[in-house]
Amino acid sequence: MALYLNSRRVLLWAGFFLCYSPAFLLAQGGGQPAQFMSYGAGARALSMGGAFFAIADDSSASYWNPAGLSLMERKEITAMQASLFVDTSLSFLTYAHPTATNGTFALNITQLKSAGFEKVGISVNPNNQEIINIQNLGTFDNVEQAIGFAWGRTLTETLSFGIFLKNITRKLDSSQDSFRAVDISALQRMGSLWKLAVGVQNVFSIRSGDTDDKLPLTLKVGNAVTLFKGRFGMGFDLTKPQQAGLGWRLGGEYWLMNWFGIRFGLIGTPQFQETDFGFGLKYRSFGLDIAQGIHDLGSSTRFSATFRFGHSNKEKHDVEVRKYIQAGFEAFRQGQFAKSMEKFSAALYADPGNKEVTQMVTRLQTMLGFVPEATGGEEIPSLVRRGVITYVEGKDLKSAVNALRHAFNKNSRDDKVLTLLNFIEKEAGISEITRKPEGPEIFTLVDQKIYDARQAIYDGKYDLAIRRAQDVVDLEPNNETAWEIMGSAFFLMDQKEKAKAIWKKVLEINPNNKVVQEFLKQLE
Repeated sequence: MALYLNSRRVLLWAGFFLCYSPAFLLAQGGGQPAQFMSYGAGARALSMGGAFFAIADDSSASYWNPAGLSLMERKEITAMQASLFVDTSLSFLTYAHPTATNGTFALNITQLKSAGFEKVGISVNPNNQEIINIQNLGTFDNVEQAIGFAWGRTLTETLSFGIFLKNITRKLDSSQDSFRAVDISALQRMGSLWKLAVGVQNVFSIRSGDTDDKLPLTLKVGNAVTLFKGRFGMGFDLTKPQQAGLGWRLGGEYWLMNWFGIRFGLIGTPQFQETDFGFGLKYRSFGLDIAQGIHDLGSSTRFSATFRFGHSNKEKHDVEVRKYIQAGFEAFRQGQFAKSMEKFSAALYADPGNKEVTQMVTRLQTMLGFVPEATGGEEIPSLVRRGVITYVEGKDLKSAVNALRHAFNKNSRDDKVLTLLNFIEKEAGISEITRKPEGPEIFTLVDQKIYDARQAIYDGKYDLAIRRAQDVVDLEPNNETAWEIMGSAFFLMDQKEKAKAIWKKVLEINPNNKVVQEFLKQLE
């Protein structure tokens, strides 16, 4: 019969997980699997006690909070090495790649390795169980490793979402198992100074290999504040693993100069467990971070190096958004409303916080149900296009109504235009809703307005006559009769200068108008 004997090295290794992994991990995770993933990544975050869930704004966000990847503008690589004790080390490597319109993608690998365990074979007497022989079989290692893929992007002007897919493997000599799990998180910018983050780790997991273990479902909440024009930041996180106690982390950083910052952090479960401190250096695209942790077993040092490269993604992002918006407006003005909606939707996907595009999309969604397009130079599509464009741009609902009324009058069988017209009339607060004509269609819309204007003159309602005449010239700027009636209304209201100016307009349209010529002679 052969057994593993751990000796002094194994006892120290066990002490690491019981007392330092860090010490609070046992309280947080209850001895559950993959606890090395709770240690942390990146010396910057670790020197702040790991209170980084809501702060996460660099490539290590792929580990801490994938939603924070949406804050990145340049490509970035970060590597960390932490030497713990007795041939035990923790390594972390990540690469983050921001895109112009599809968020930020990242890959990372985390590994905890403890080497040099003594392996022995023991032979025992089957009768009395006495040891009769001990044989040295060499050494073995314990390796725990996680490879992850993360993605984060903005959903609205202030809200970001992230997802982290990870594959965790454990190997102890010849025994091996693995887990596949998913983390999700969200980051809300509450203002220029405050961020709030929430997340669930291991929301879904699959296990395989020599194990009956399950990854614990873990809830996380984080707060981050920024003060002194971004020079000082502080975070406070709460973590609650399934079937384990509540843990907290508190930390902050202060940049004394643009290239040098100091950091501090505390960890509790909820009792105090560890103190951290460190500093960071920046030179152009390079960064160096050092963290020191003090705990019951002594202290540990972690080093991180970061390299940023490539152009700012914000510039490329803005160019892409402007390209979509420009194409959207071009199609919109040509009456290709469905195509315009496609371009504006692409712009909104790339820039969810764009209020101008959001308004355009909202109004266009309403229009598309009635008029998917209005192209061509003919009178009816030109009038429909004019009405829709005026409405969507929100400039003058009355002008939109007049244009659509004129278009409907030209083709009173078009129920879609009528429905759209009624919709805009109600939004504009117009009491006289257009209805489909009944019986013989004798009057056009312009004819009806001219008739109403003349009738208002006869009834002495000169203000109403002016409004009805104005409705006509909004549709037909060179309508001679409408201008003539309007001038007459002003004349009868004893506003002779206005009447004179309007009648001159009539003669510009038709110099042979004898009636208006006589009116003007009376005013001279």
